Amino acid sequence: MVKAVQGRLGAIRLVLGLMALMLAASAFLLITAQPARAAETPTPAPSASSAEAAQSIGVWVRVAADKSNVAGVSLTITGPKKFSVTVVTGADGKVTVPIDNPGTYKVTLDKKTIPAGSGAVLGDNPREVQVSAQNQGVPAYYLLGAAATTPTPGSSNKPSPGSSGGTSFGNLALQRVATGLIFGLLLALASIGVSLIYGTTGLNNFAHGELVTFGGLIGYIISGTLHLPGWLGIIAALFFGGVFGYLQDLGLWKPLRKRGVGLIPLMIVSIGFSLALRYIFQFIFGPGLLVTPNDNGSFLTLGPIHLRFTDVSSPIICIVVLLLVAFALLRTRIGKATRAVADNRSLAAATGINVERVIRIVWVAGGALAGLSGALIGYYQPVNWETGASILLLIFAAVTLGGLGTAFGALIGSLVIGLLVDLSTLFIPSNMKFVAALAVMIIILIFRPQGILGRRDRIG
Repeated sequence: MVKAVQGRLGAIRLVLGLMALMLAASAFLLITAQPARAAETPTPAPSASSAEAAQSIGVWVRVAADKSNVAGVSLTITGPKKFSVTVVTGADGKVTVPIDNPGTYKVTLDKKTIPAGSGAVLGDNPREVQVSAQNQGVPAYYLLGAAATTPTPGSSNKPSPGSSGGTSFGNLALQRVATGLIFGLLLALASIGVSLIYGTTGLNNFAHGELVTFGGLIGYIISGTLHLPGWLGIIAALFFGGVFGYLQDLGLWKPLRKRGVGLIPLMIVSIGFSLALRYIFQFIFGPGLLVTPNDNGSFLTLGPIHLRFTDVSSPIICIVVLLLVAFALLRTRIGKATRAVADNRSLAAATGINVERVIRIVWVAGGALAGLSGALIGYYQPVNWETGASILLLIFAAVTLGGLGTAFGALIGSLVIGLLVDLSTLFIPSNMKFVAALAVMIIILIFRPQGILGRRDRIG
């Protein structure tokens, strides 16, 4: 009878802990993100006519070399319900088009109207933009010139070697290598957290992508809504990501571990928790894209590679943080304890290591790294409620390829996946780049199932 009552009390505590965690996360985001519901974008500014519309598309045409604005360029926008309008860029190279209904719109730039000497269109033309409810100034940016600028890491478009854009295949390959390495470093921040959590608990956490989304949304709130400096948004994402990881373990995973729940049920719980968080984010921020302010001007040019300030600063931040993680794992007591728990949890406990304390620290560190990754990703592409979910398979691919349970393997696997994703767009459509990376991972694992740095005794 006593055991039955204790069991019911344990279940009640588990449910209450989960509810408290969900309420705390949603309350924090709801309080700080109220202005974000309008999904503001910094540029281009909506015109007077678009202010009356609930949503609009903002087009900006510039020359890649000197970032000068191009006036008098004609563009045609088509969309749902037979929507079609032709507009011309103003003296600032911008034009804002009011949209009556949300949906997918196609923006086509008329090449014949490009002024002489401005160059050809770099990137896709026409291109599609997704307009959600209450989205003002959804960006559709065009760059003109003879050499393409660095595309967004992880989201490159397929080039056409030998086309009239004036860019050689070798130059395009160098650009893809640069963006692939940047994307791989951003992926590594999230992947290392997944690897450490798996190594110490055996859990494949499918909710880890939502930690990345959480970091991206925090960065947007700080920089895009409160208009504070970008570095403050990065620090906030790092801090609150760690707090969120701590609350997850305290309210959900620790009680489940104490009850002896198996790894398969734990994995199913993580899937459900991921879906719950995802739709909480959607409820608070809406389904639209949220653009974090960023300077798109050229900061550093290395031959054919043109880098923005964030293209330089983000890899530096990633490398510094990854070196600190490596130092902590190899040289500090908590790092050695973490590796001991990952190698043999029972033996580590027998030698006096506080296993639960190690696991709690790993959750905090994993959440902080994922939050930092999300904030940095927000400077490359708009974030929304499913940003982390869209790269979750790549995170697991990197961890599996590098070797389950090893942080250094996750780093190497992330760099490999990042390079494969961007280089594959030289030969295949960009919407298939994730498939190519996963296919190569499967081929590699056929010959080395334990991964690059993994051990065979971890398989299964």
